Amino acid sequence: MNYIGIDLHRKFSQVHVYDPVQAVESTRQLANEPRVVRKFFRALEAPCKIAVESTANWYWLVDLLQELELDVVLSNPVQTKAIAHARIKNDKVDAQTLAQLLSADLLPTCWMPTRADRNIRELLRTRLGLLVFRTRFKNIIRSVLAKFNINLEHSNIWDGAGRDDLESVLTPNDRKTLNRLTLDPPYPEIIHQALVHVDLLTEQIADWETKIHRLVKITPAARQLTTVPGIGELSALTILYESGPMDRFPSAKHYTSYAGLVPRCLGSAGKYWRGKLFKQANMYLKRIYIEIALAAMRARQTDTRLKAFYRHTFNRKGMAVARIALARKIAGIVYHMQTKDIDYATCMTYNKMAGQASTTL
Repeated sequence: MNYIGIDLHRKFSQVHVYDPVQAVESTRQLANEPRVVRKFFRALEAPCKIAVESTANWYWLVDLLQELELDVVLSNPVQTKAIAHARIKNDKVDAQTLAQLLSADLLPTCWMPTRADRNIRELLRTRLGLLVFRTRFKNIIRSVLAKFNINLEHSNIWDGAGRDDLESVLTPNDRKTLNRLTLDPPYPEIIHQALVHVDLLTEQIADWETKIHRLVKITPAARQLTTVPGIGELSALTILYESGPMDRFPSAKHYTSYAGLVPRCLGSAGKYWRGKLFKQANMYLKRIYIEIALAAMRARQTDTRLKAFYRHTFNRKGMAVARIALARKIAGIVYHMQTKDIDYATCMTYNKMAGQASTTL
């Protein structure tokens, strides 16, 4: 058995082959061309197990190796570096470390979605990314209005009467806007250009949502998640395809940490300090859960227990912390719903009974 570590780059890959039985090692640099990669691995006589570092461009290489019917795993780069800290670090050392950890069965690995799941996940990620960009342009407009203390009558200023009220700020020409502060250049142009981007992104988001509804099937698991306040069909699909099999997480705490909703915690001598949220997490899950928390607070039919939890945290810690705390709570609820295969109402009843039992004990 050959154990192979691949340090993948954009234009080339450093490949290290390790045979622990024969105590033979060799290293080679391959160009990232399918023909070259196929030729190299087809020339290997012994069966092999391959470790590829999880980078942004691993899709093509893993697909190619799986087409050759090779055993491939993805290494977790953060945990691998923690285990194999080296004073000398280069491409050869990284590839050798992957091969040796793989042979000793000490390599921390990542979950690897199937090719079909990756394609659906990219659809959902593209939509979510467009939503983030549109929110940025909306924030630019609201920032300009706040700088000059311009308060519009409608809360929704992106369509309908609210949009007309916003555009009246750019060209005040009626009695309604005579007493309003006139914006000096370049602020009207800033708002106008931001509105152009908002409209374009809104149209693109609608197109992607149409494609998603046409290509992706709403599974029973997704419909089950829509019973949670604030979660719609697209949010449920995003959670499912980003999370993967929920049983790969030992507990709800591990899952919320993977979703980037847990702050850093430093402790010493009985004193603890909590910092910012982890950035080494699934940022798509983090974004979608924060959006769900905001939607849950705006919805009228939201469970009063969630609203009470939000208000309690808001009074103690402020809006920013309360929003993340609610997103973390919803993520924990989703974890229990998926692992126990129950809906939202049953999950909340189960948690209430568990809380009463622990109090009694």
